[in-house]
Order: sequence, then C-alpha cells, then structure tokens
Amino acid sequence: MIATRRVSLTDDKSTTQKIIIKLGRPKRMPGTSDYYCPYQISGIGSEKIKYAAGIDAVQAIQLAMGRIGTDLWALNQECDGKLRWEGDEHGDLGFPTPHGT
Repeated sequence: MIATRRVSLTDDKSTTQKIIIKLGRPKRMPGTSDYYCPYQISGIGSEKIKYAAGIDAVQAIQLAMGRIGTDLWALNQECDGKLRWEGDEHGDLGFPTPHGT
C-alpha cells in the first residue's frame, strides 16, 4: 500500500461510518511490460480489491485514481450524497471523476 484516504458516511441519526480507500503499489503485469495498480474501498460496497492497468507505473496510478473517483461517485449516489472527506465538506472526495465532483 502506498496511500490511504479516509472518508465518512453520516446518516440521518448522526451515526458516522468510516470508509477507507487504499491505493497499492504499481506492479508489473506478468509476461508484459505493462503495470497494474491495485486499490480497495473498504467499509462500504463490495470491498473487492480492484485494479487499473497502464503502460507504465505512473499511468496505472492515474487510471486507478480515476476508477476510485468513479467508484466513490457511484457509492455517493447510492448514499444520497452523504459521503464526506475532511478536505472538502461539500461532497468533493478528492478524486477525479467524469462528473466533475
């Protein structure tokens, strides 16, 4: 793991659920010169370890960040927009998304 971020989900009863985003170290894909970067969102959703693949380690990280953003956006939609990151109280979770927030 190379980085983590904590976000929270607060329900209508002021109960806070902690969600942890973990970004793994890029690794070379077996038998190729390409890389993959694992990530996991735990505390909500499936909690499966997922990955993004790229031509090099930097691209794999960039693509993983985008996938995390898209996954969080979808989870936030399911939670009526109640996911929050301490870096932004208005719903920006700090990851790129195709939706801009």
